[in-house]
Amino acid sequence: MARPLRLTRRGRRFVVGAGFFILVIAGLAIVSTSDVWRGRVEGRSPPLTAGEARTVAIPPGLSAQDVAKILEREGIIGSATAFIVQVRLADAAESIKPGTYEFTTGQDNESVITVLVEGPPRNTYKLTIPEGLSVDQVAERLQGEERLGGGDYEGMAGTPELFTLSSLGGKALDVASLEGLLFPSTYFLEEGTTTEGLVQLQLDTFFNKTGGLPWAAADALGVAPYEVVIIASMIEKEARVPEERATVAAVIYNRLKKDMPLGIDATTRFALKKWTEPLTKSDLDVDSAYNTRRVKGLPPGPIANPGLEALRAALEPAAVDFLYYVLEDDEGHHFFTASYEEFLRAKENSPALQ
Repeated sequence: MARPLRLTRRGRRFVVGAGFFILVIAGLAIVSTSDVWRGRVEGRSPPLTAGEARTVAIPPGLSAQDVAKILEREGIIGSATAFIVQVRLADAAESIKPGTYEFTTGQDNESVITVLVEGPPRNTYKLTIPEGLSVDQVAERLQGEERLGGGDYEGMAGTPELFTLSSLGGKALDVASLEGLLFPSTYFLEEGTTTEGLVQLQLDTFFNKTGGLPWAAADALGVAPYEVVIIASMIEKEARVPEERATVAAVIYNRLKKDMPLGIDATTRFALKKWTEPLTKSDLDVDSAYNTRRVKGLPPGPIANPGLEALRAALEPAAVDFLYYVLEDDEGHHFFTASYEEFLRAKENSPALQ
């Protein structure tokens, strides 16, 4: 358990010598912190949402002021100036240790300083789960991860009743699978973390990371928050070029409005668990609710675990009338059009058919 910070003799002398200065700074810090968490401070990335879990790396050789700037930029603290004052009060400027830490945005200064003085958790290791992988793909990657405690990752994802789920966009979740809700990120896990612990950590990270998204837009788009996750999972599988995410989202919404089949082959791949080999004619005719060539509307659930930007694109689609897209080059760019005839012509030259 972290020990509370205590004022050292040197810190007490600092108070006596700079009492008035501290009172002024403290007053400014109150205003600064209030402004930050009301969202009035501009020019910071990512947006500040209190209680959001973030991994913060503190490189060796930084001054306390440098560390404070990093923490302020990441939204962990509200004011670097007020933080430095408290660091000096605790005589902790020379005791901050480099390393990788897990903080939450809007954390109080004392607890942050205490953690930095004690140093990063020992016996941790890095585990990266990329964006856009389905649960079965993640499970395959984890098979060789000997440091992770035993457990069936795929099986656990299929039993959401074992885990704690928060509401999404103000709506309670009742899901048959955790597919789409297991946030892709780089995690720093303590030795001995179980597979069940990883699943809960991914869930918690998902709700923390997505809490600041504009979920109110879902109603205007005619979908429920969970359906936004479904759409984001398709965007993640389809858009290889980041700037095309919002345009792919627009195509999906435009086709839904026109009651057209989505025709996204990635959903069929999900049904078949066939992610790499070419799809055959019989594959494309498979009798599945995930076959969006045959079944209109959204598939029953997400087909992958989307990242934050795919979720944002699903909530903020581009304002275009496109209904079709086809792969245009080997770098992953697509040709978009509202014309079926243009689509057919572009399809003839697509590298996907070469």
